[in-house]
Amino acid sequence: MTSIPQPFAEAENDWDLANLYQDLTSAKQQIASKPKQLTQLEKTCLRGLLCGYGPNEIAAAINREVRGLRVDLSRGLYRYIEVLTQRPSNALKDWREVADWLAKANYKTSLSHTSLLTSDSLIKIVDVSLEGSANSPVIDLKVRNIGNQVAFLKNTKFLFYNSWLLKSWLLPEAKNMENFALPAAAPMQRSRVVLPSYDYQVPLPAPANFDLSLPINLFAENYLNANPKIVYIEDFKISQCVSCNDVDRFTFTLSLPENYHQLSRNIKTQDLLYTSYIYHLKLELIYDEDDKSVQSTDLVILLESKFAENLDKRVFFAESDSKLPAEIQEISQHNQQLVTEIAQIKSVRSSLLNSLLKKITF
Repeated sequence: MTSIPQPFAEAENDWDLANLYQDLTSAKQQIASKPKQLTQLEKTCLRGLLCGYGPNEIAAAINREVRGLRVDLSRGLYRYIEVLTQRPSNALKDWREVADWLAKANYKTSLSHTSLLTSDSLIKIVDVSLEGSANSPVIDLKVRNIGNQVAFLKNTKFLFYNSWLLKSWLLPEAKNMENFALPAAAPMQRSRVVLPSYDYQVPLPAPANFDLSLPINLFAENYLNANPKIVYIEDFKISQCVSCNDVDRFTFTLSLPENYHQLSRNIKTQDLLYTSYIYHLKLELIYDEDDKSVQSTDLVILLESKFAENLDKRVFFAESDSKLPAEIQEISQHNQQLVTEIAQIKSVRSSLLNSLLKKITF
């Protein structure tokens, strides 16, 4: 029977977990004054802390409520570690001290470059989300330096794998509106403890810069390829400083080039046509003088003109028995084909794009 992988099992590569479990069990029994074993939850949290993850990341990984997990750590594991390392009660104030204290107590078996005791910086992307509106989407990035030196982030590469153009037209009841309302910006989530230190304004490259013919669908096989090809790279200078064992959060607010903020009109039907640009990309962060790098997960981003009408007032997909002109029905069929490709990409997508995909494929 195949065993189920344990969360944060990589801690075993650098730490003497067997002796740690045994000695922490003794410390727990010393506090409780009766025989008690370490629970599986306590072992999992210990491994997570040794791998450089904080309570927030550990709670997310094991599907636990953060506040409750913090209470459990404060009442249990942190106190056992104080006893084991002969520290005063309640001396452990920061989860980052766990690995440092246990390393000094000789429970660390390896000084690999990925460990917390490395003499170098080491950046990990611990969270990435997509916020904002269709005409001003925001990539929200959270990084952690698990090395032992300050990390200086100096450049971001936008690695583009694909891009698509979707056309849409107004619902009949919206055509007579005199004023087009701009899409309202979705409020950015502020639930995370670390607030953004800086917001970078990034105009994404026009699809024409990809040096491929329109309509854009860069490589039809790219969306099914486990290792898709990078078809375009855009460099963007940043300046972020992350101390050792610290986190930083910064954002990229995206926009279209100015000459792409325009509407078109179907010559035969006189319908206003709106263009939605969808990009498949990753971010690669470059840091320190030796140009170390780390990449994000795949991102699929919806980007529109600042003059585009709200998504709920537009149509992307016509019914099969629709009386719409042939030109509009061709646009609908084209949209359906592209959306099928986009939906199969394993990626982080904004709630706005997910809603759009559901709307088109309904």
